[in-house]
Parts: sequence; structure tokens; C-alpha cells
Amino acid sequence: MKKNKDAEEKLKEIEKAVYAIKFYPVVVDEQSKEDAMKKIISLYNSGEDTVKQMVLYMVHESLAKHAEFKVTHSYDYFKHKSPTHDPAQLRMNVYRAMFNYNNSLEGVIDMIRMLGEFRGDDAAKLLTYHYSRACIHDSELNNTLRAVIIETLGRSESKYALKALLEYARYCESDRTINRIVAALIEWEERIDNMKIKAKEKEKLKKKLHEVITKEVGGTHYG
Repeated sequence: MKKNKDAEEKLKEIEKAVYAIKFYPVVVDEQSKEDAMKKIISLYNSGEDTVKQMVLYMVHESLAKHAEFKVTHSYDYFKHKSPTHDPAQLRMNVYRAMFNYNNSLEGVIDMIRMLGEFRGDDAAKLLTYHYSRACIHDSELNNTLRAVIIETLGRSESKYALKALLEYARYCESDRTINRIVAALIEWEERIDNMKIKAKEKEKLKKKLHEVITKEVGGTHYG
């Protein structure tokens, strides 16, 4: 019973923190937003599976909003989506959409970077989920999202993140993207000795890292 109550309290804290991020800079200031992000990171890294799942769900929902970037959130748009809502509610929906932090590119970038502070493979998997979708279309928006996700995977502590980057490097044909991937892999190379994995597996990963970095730095991409 106490366990369930503790989980409910943590979920309330998460919802409050997400609210603070969402309404920056209109309702809360930068310090409050930063504190909210630190709170979410702390709750995730010290939380139980239920808490972690809820955090990842909420972050994913926020990141998924970038799919609507091609839409201008106007009164007519919301009226078409919710024809039964009264005019006052529709105007409020427009106002919220205009000023919600996660409806902006800088807000999405902030949320992606926050994911990189989460321990474990689950957060890295969510990053690769959004990276995969950002690869579908070539646009300035998707180029930016891919760049920040690659950078974040490079700073992650997840073995899954490293293996994903190695796979991307193996098949990527874009010079711009491979340059970013190699930069992320160089960050991994500098700290791979700190990974808590079996020595044999570590040596195998180090060898792959060295091969990719040497190939790209000494080849056509960096040469």
C-alpha cells in the first residue's frame, strides 16, 4: 500500500515538473524550468519501473509534438479538430499551442538532451525511435533533430546507444551525418574504459570504434 502511495506521489511530482517545462518561458522562468528538468532526471534515475515508464511516456508525448510543426495552430485548425468545443476553449487551445515550449524546436532540443541524462538503455532506445522518424524526410527541422539526437547518443552511458551509433556509421551515406556520428563515437572512445561490461566485450567494442573512426577520419569524409 505504501509502495503504491509513494509511486503516486512521484507521478504527481513528474506531472508538475512536466507542466513547468511545458509552460516555460510564459508561466515559469528559466531557473524553474531547469529545476524541473533536474527533478525529472533525478526521479527517473532513482525511480522504480513504473515511474520510469511514466517519465518516458511523457517525454515521448512531448517529443512527438514536432510532427505538428508543419501545422499553424489557428482557431480554424482547432475548430476542425474539435467542432463541439465552445469558442473560448478553442481560443485557449490556440494560445497554449503558441506558447507551449515543446511546440518549438528549442523545446524539443531541450527534451532530447534531457533524455541523454537518463540512465539505462530504455532512454537510448527512445532516442533512436525518434532518430528513425527524423530520417524519413530531409528538411532543416529533421536535420537539426538528427544532429542533436546523435550528439546526445554520443554522451549517453548506454551500451545500446553506442551500438546504434556504430550501426548508423556502417550504413550512412551522408557526409554531414557521418561526420556527426564519428564525433559522437570519438566521445565514446574517450570513456569506453569506464563502461561496466565484461573485458572481452569491451575490447570488441573498442576495436569496432577504432575501425570506424580510423576509416572515416582517414578516408573521404574527413580526409
